[in-house]
Amino acid sequence: MVRDEEKYQQAIGLRKRGFTLEEIAKYCDISKSTASVWLKNKAFSAQVTKQNTKRAGQENAKRLALIAKTRTHEREKRYADAERSAKVEFNHYKDDQLFMTGLVAYLTSGDQQDDRLVRFSHKTPDLHRLFVRFCVDYLGAEKQSIHIWLQLYPDSEEEKAMRKWSKVSTLPLHQFYKCQFVNKGSQKRLHDGVGNTIIGSTYHKQKLKAWLRMAKKLW
Repeated sequence: MVRDEEKYQQAIGLRKRGFTLEEIAKYCDISKSTASVWLKNKAFSAQVTKQNTKRAGQENAKRLALIAKTRTHEREKRYADAERSAKVEFNHYKDDQLFMTGLVAYLTSGDQQDDRLVRFSHKTPDLHRLFVRFCVDYLGAEKQSIHIWLQLYPDSEEEKAMRKWSKVSTLPLHQFYKCQFVNKGSQKRLHDGVGNTIIGSTYHKQKLKAWLRMAKKLW
């Protein structure tokens, strides 16, 4: 026996039509736990649960596919915007010596594979200072978005090396990531380490790659 036969029958009818427990609770003005107790021993209710779960999975898959499609479209749009900007800016900067020097530096010591990351690796702090300036003045990166980490040897003085790199590269210490130490067996040791200046930006990487393609046609 139930206290409210009318709501009980209403809940059964709604469940047979495929309504979820949450929907039935709201529609009948009862708690979800009450709806669950009323329907738990009904064979058709278990089948409705399976159908609702399957439908929810299908709807979720559609939603994820739509999100992926939207992200792909947005990414392609960003790539196209970067390409257009790169062409205009390259024609403006191509006679600038510092601009071309920055491109040459990246061509020889920069990452060419990762589409989402600008990474310049070199043992010379002065080259990193030049590259930081290149990124700010030409690439349009905010200086606070530029980070650096050092590859050091076990006998390197980490704090001393970081302070030297910070002073020369002009990047403050709070923009340094954790240093990484190489194997003790390494023969060629650089006590100040190798610097890795990075910017996590798909837009900037696509623009930089476009500049390199254009520059190669001039060289």
